[in-house]
Amino acid sequence: MELLGESAVLYWGDERIAIPKLKHGVLFLMSGYIGSQINGCEYKIHLDYLRGRIVNEGVIGGLQEHAKQLGVDEDGLGLELGWNPVIVNRGDEGVYFFNSKMRNWIGYADFSRRFIQEVSLVMVRRDVPILGLPDLVINLNNKPMYIVELKTTNNPANLKVVRGREALQAESYFHMMSYLGLNPRGVAVIKVVRGSEFRVIDNIDVIIKYLEGGEDFVRLARHAVIHKINVRGFNDFLKDVDYSLDYWLGLRNPRPSPSKGLCSNCEHRRYCPYSVVR
Repeated sequence: MELLGESAVLYWGDERIAIPKLKHGVLFLMSGYIGSQINGCEYKIHLDYLRGRIVNEGVIGGLQEHAKQLGVDEDGLGLELGWNPVIVNRGDEGVYFFNSKMRNWIGYADFSRRFIQEVSLVMVRRDVPILGLPDLVINLNNKPMYIVELKTTNNPANLKVVRGREALQAESYFHMMSYLGLNPRGVAVIKVVRGSEFRVIDNIDVIIKYLEGGEDFVRLARHAVIHKINVRGFNDFLKDVDYSLDYWLGLRNPRPSPSKGLCSNCEHRRYCPYSVVR
């Protein structure tokens, strides 16, 4: 990807794709936005880009737990405690982030390895790049078979629940891999309590066993569970993608989804015009 003045270009194989002007000056979408827009509060994302986001100890703790669970380095993109502007997909920082992630593009992956952490997936829809970063891809017989999205929590009660936006984020990786012709077999969300003894990359055989079993929900350890995700058809997924893109392309206003649960945990609740919690 290259920034040319106020516009950007994606070089994809032999193609040169002029990225259309998107809201807030973003250059590409993270695939996780689709789940948050469809099953979360889209107006929160709108305010995130207008005002910034709060990075608290929980966010930092989640990044650190991901690093431990996956055996990777996590620099946190330079995040500091307090309010941070969203820069991951805007301006020079966005170009740097996208290009750096493409060094780990799944097209370069060695599928003879048992698993691969944090590969990059890309699909292009309506000339807009969408970047997906699945936590783990498990390979069998030199082919990528299972995708695992890791979610960590401080509350054991959250282990049994997969929120709609979490399921759609995981599903997006499945469809993005299929879009690239890799045809995975399945996808799951693993939830782990932060600070527990369980470690994902030390239990790959156990995870494969349950992924190939018939149960949708299995407790892997006292503080770790696995949820298999039921994947919809590709066309249904594309409808969600297009609905999400309509906002970023300026074709509609952001959709608020006020509720006590969502608003209570939102840093914008005190001034958001739709908040039901002040």
